[in-house]
Amino acid sequence: MFLKLFFIIFFNSIFLSNLYAHHPGNKIEAKMPYPKIDIEVSRDKIEGYNLFFNLQNFKLSPENIEIKNEINSGYLQLFINDIKISRIYSSWFHVPERFFNKKENLIRVKLFTNFHDELTIDSQPIEFEFKIFK
Repeated sequence: MFLKLFFIIFFNSIFLSNLYAHHPGNKIEAKMPYPKIDIEVSRDKIEGYNLFFNLQNFKLSPENIEIKNEINSGYLQLFINDIKISRIYSSWFHVPERFFNKKENLIRVKLFTNFHDELTIDSQPIEFEFKIFK
């Protein structure tokens, strides 16, 4: 009886954790006209940096997260030094100074669909990278 109960709990925990995984790693091809992203960075007067995302042919649509995918819409993900910092749902985002802990900091922003699929062009992620030097 104990072994049967253990098997059921173990199987369910493995199965359910994969069933509801938020980031399955799927990719979806963007449609033309292809999304483009540019980023403007300004030093915040108090601390950290302010980022402005200039998006073309891509709609930020947080109201549809995990509800529906629309062509070339979704959200952004911000990575600093290869660490995921946050999802981004609007054109402006403040990054606190504590995330810039190296002399040379790599910032990467990627486009994702509302079902957490990476948005791609010719199987390559749509992303923008730049460095901030301290």
